[in-house]
Amino acid sequence: MNFGLKLVDRYISNEFWQPLLFGVGIVTGVWFGADQLRTVFNLVMRAGVPWNIAFTILGLHMPQIIVLTIPIGVLLAILLVFNRLSAESEIIAIRTCGISFYRIMFAPLLFGIGSSIVSFAINEGIVPPANRTSKKLEFVAVYKSEMPGGQGNFTYMERAKDFTLQRIFYIGNYDGTTILNVIVLDFTRKNSIEIISAHDGIWHHGEWILRRGRTYVISGTSDVTKILKFDSLTLPGVQNAQKLLDEGKVEPKEMNMLELYHYINLLKASNSVSNDLLVHLYQKITQPLACLVVALAGAPLGLLGRRSRSNIGLIYSAVIVFLYYVLQSSSGALGEAGRIDPMLAAWMPNIVIGSLGLLILFFKGR
Repeated sequence: MNFGLKLVDRYISNEFWQPLLFGVGIVTGVWFGADQLRTVFNLVMRAGVPWNIAFTILGLHMPQIIVLTIPIGVLLAILLVFNRLSAESEIIAIRTCGISFYRIMFAPLLFGIGSSIVSFAINEGIVPPANRTSKKLEFVAVYKSEMPGGQGNFTYMERAKDFTLQRIFYIGNYDGTTILNVIVLDFTRKNSIEIISAHDGIWHHGEWILRRGRTYVISGTSDVTKILKFDSLTLPGVQNAQKLLDEGKVEPKEMNMLELYHYINLLKASNSVSNDLLVHLYQKITQPLACLVVALAGAPLGLLGRRSRSNIGLIYSAVIVFLYYVLQSSSGALGEAGRIDPMLAAWMPNIVIGSLGLLILFFKGR
């Protein structure tokens, strides 16, 4: 069988783009109207943010929403196009020319792959900087000052290979040079806990030099057995905490896949990786691939009988979209809670919908 790009592929593919743009535009508009416009009015009415700044912030949120709505647009486009081709007997004409059912599926497959690439590019290249810019602009608009550099209220938990807690670090503020209001809880001592409290400190040759503080030793009976005052104390073995401190307080949605992977590797060094970060990392791949999955599921569903109602594609679209996002939400929650493996949690919606699409494709092709 020749899988080169034929005239029928170009004909079917050209039919997809208009309903795709229509579907993405409609769903994005509804999403904005239901959620984002409320944010704009809150900024304007409660914080006194100018309208132009508020709508700029709104526009910066758009790429993230478009990534979520592209699969819906892909599914709607494929269902509507194949529904029309089937209702107007064009599918029968194509198959009369000797083109098999599976060969017809080549066009939506290419369309799904192309849409996945576009979605991945937006999610990696546009969404992270747009979210970071939106966060900074919103801070400036609300508080009338630049977002402070460094970190505030930094907490880091260091664990052993068996995941037992060894040390907890708390930094009140970090300006890129000096750490302020430092508290370290050390659980590595047998039958006692050591608490180190310091006014400030600096990073120097792989160690923290803490200044003006006290050390408290608490026994297993919760009694303070020793209090030591110090002017300077060297704290070794804090390289991972310092690296995370230098990374800054960035949320997963503000990182691309490589940045998030690097951040997770830093946490892995101290066995402090949380399941929600792993789920977000895997979703960097599975979310764009949703376009391919729904294309696989939607194409055979669009091949209806000539007497079928033309708007049945909308019903199928709503059912598949609802099922996909229910699976994404539920499996994501289970993965973040540690009930199932984070990779399985991220891939489960694609596996279920993709399997459903392959099953329908098999029965349609018989």
